[in-house]
Amino acid sequence: MRYITLTDSYAEVTISRSRFMAFAYRVESEEDVMEKLKSLRKTYHDATHVCYAAIWDELGNMSRFSDDGEPSGTAGAPIMEVIKGAGLKKCMVAVVRYFGGVKLGTGGLTRAYSSVSADCIAKSKKVELIMCDIYRCNTDFATFKKLSGTNGISDISYTSDVSFTYACPIGDDITPLIDRTNGKLNYVKNAQSWKQLDTKA
Repeated sequence: MRYITLTDSYAEVTISRSRFMAFAYRVESEEDVMEKLKSLRKTYHDATHVCYAAIWDELGNMSRFSDDGEPSGTAGAPIMEVIKGAGLKKCMVAVVRYFGGVKLGTGGLTRAYSSVSADCIAKSKKVELIMCDIYRCNTDFATFKKLSGTNGISDISYTSDVSFTYACPIGDDITPLIDRTNGKLNYVKNAQSWKQLDTKA
């Protein structure tokens, strides 16, 4: 099981004198979404609208969006469609609008919120996470050298031997690691957790 989220980013566009400022965030919960929204509304307290969409779980089942006073369906829903179109989870995009005095119409608003949200997401880095079995392992110094550079090893501790944590994607097993140590590896599986694989442009 895996999902893709993003790093924080920002994009801005001015259309017919209206200023649209988009902010993308990685989020972990509904409370996280609300806190970020509260902070934006405090910072841009004089803005005409602060619209947003957010998905805060790994499956995409827990979500919310708001037009914040814009005509129904012209802001929050288009932002959500951009997020879903990018295949993202655990993220939110909020767009702060300062009205410039020229009405854009429902089609113009939808295009504006969609385009600035897409620009913001495009400027972020995408982060892939995968559910892993977490093992606590230990071996001797000479054997550990054979594991140098192995993806998934972290929390290394050097005492009379070498202890470390190893994250193994669910569906794989620890056998290849054991083989590389010629069986000189003590290990115990003690948890499951989401782990970052890599960051993509």
